[in-house]
Amino acid sequence: MTSFLEYLLYVAAFTAFVLAFEGVSRLVRANVGEQRAIALRLQKARSAAVQSKGQKARKRFLDSADAYFPRLKIALTRANAPFSPTQFLAGGAALFALLLVLFNLLAMPRPMAAVAAGILAIAIPYLAIKVMMAKRRKKFLEQLPHAIDLMARSLQAGHPTTTAMNVVGERMPAPLGPEFRVVTEEMTYGLERGEALANLIERFPLPELRMFSASLDVTRETGGNLAEVFLKLAEAIRAKDTLRRKVQAISAEGKMTFWVVTGLPFAVAAFIMFTRPAFFTEVSTDTLFWPMISYAPITLTIGAIIIWRMVNLKI
Repeated sequence: MTSFLEYLLYVAAFTAFVLAFEGVSRLVRANVGEQRAIALRLQKARSAAVQSKGQKARKRFLDSADAYFPRLKIALTRANAPFSPTQFLAGGAALFALLLVLFNLLAMPRPMAAVAAGILAIAIPYLAIKVMMAKRRKKFLEQLPHAIDLMARSLQAGHPTTTAMNVVGERMPAPLGPEFRVVTEEMTYGLERGEALANLIERFPLPELRMFSASLDVTRETGGNLAEVFLKLAEAIRAKDTLRRKVQAISAEGKMTFWVVTGLPFAVAAFIMFTRPAFFTEVSTDTLFWPMISYAPITLTIGAIIIWRMVNLKI
């Protein structure tokens, strides 16, 4: 029975390695060619490709599986992740199997190993998606005032709003430029401007972007100088960004404290394990070892969450 379990764990480890390699390769390909990925997505949306029955069945299966996780699908879209919710959950399951094998090799009790592997298999992909979302949102927000200025100059030159948005899509880099190209393509293929902008806001739920959409709606209904409104909006966004940077500078010491307090215990444990592994292995078979050693990560996680909420101010 033990040999069968070991064989099963090795198979799970090999599967986890293959899935992890595929996930990393997809992520690298997506980050290297982000504009190409968006262009391919638009091309697929415009073309009615002929699919075999097997391909259609597989697509229906993936679509039905993704429908059970709508919030996860939205999060992956906002992070521009190169995989579907089904693939994301499969990668999480592979990570769970890999961690379970690792904890079993460290002689951790199996119930505790299953709980720890489950928590890490959920937390690590979740934090990775959050980091990708935050990075992309921050870059989009940095580009937004320049895009609004570009639209205002285009309107002052006599171009209509759609042409001004098209100019932004062509001249601005990723992620803002390709996303505005998606908006103009959706408008070209029949969507109203408000619906296309609502889709953009769903991908980037930023207050500044909502202000941009509201200024378009208000000036369309009541009239006014839209170029002047855009220039004042860009100035307000830059002022808010300046305030945000000042707050980040003030809270930088607290954030450094967070990273030191969170990372130092793990660094010390890894150093001891590397230089003198007998410090842990000699007592790892004791029944009280794992319950006692699990107390520190739990309290450390609670303290890290409290510190992060104190220093991570929202502007």
